[in-house]
Amino acid sequence: MRNAVELENTSNRYLLRGISVCNERLSDETFASTVEYLFRTIDSPKSDQPATETDLETIRTACQLDEPEFKLVLQTLSYLVKRSLKFMLKPSGLQADLTRSRLQLGEHKCNAFVRCWIAATKIVLDSLDGEQQSNQLEDVSWKVRAQLSSEPRQKDKLALGQLELKTSSKCVNLELNSAEIVELYNQMERIQAELDAFGAKA
Repeated sequence: MRNAVELENTSNRYLLRGISVCNERLSDETFASTVEYLFRTIDSPKSDQPATETDLETIRTACQLDEPEFKLVLQTLSYLVKRSLKFMLKPSGLQADLTRSRLQLGEHKCNAFVRCWIAATKIVLDSLDGEQQSNQLEDVSWKVRAQLSSEPRQKDKLALGQLELKTSSKCVNLELNSAEIVELYNQMERIQAELDAFGAKA
């Protein structure tokens, strides 16, 4: 248990150091370009690797950081990008999560991150909407995992549900806490009620 706590404390220190570098060393424009790149490439196929490497080199030059700091920034922002996916069903919580006392991402950079997140989320939703005939939901799977709380005063484990939605062409992963799962369930109930009402009128 002690090793797990020490490991998380070390991870938190690297995360906070990475955010500090973003706040103090990156311009808002460079920060936005880096986040946009990560949203675009996080699930990109290997065939796109040459193009993404060229983009990465452009970003590396714009950041004007030494290699360790640049790597730290990429790791930090990659973590935040993946973390942001759990707010797919609750976008209002993303900005609060980025600026809360533990993370303290600067206001302008937080706004830039949210804009990139909105753009990336819209692309996913538009894609799903535009491929309804060929991209039907094929399978749903889930599992529950526990992680240590990231708050200094909370050492309890937090239960998270991992939901995987598989279609013919892609896979969407959501990580939800208990409250978000309840909200998802309530939304599904409302959708079912609307479908039932529509069917009764037909």
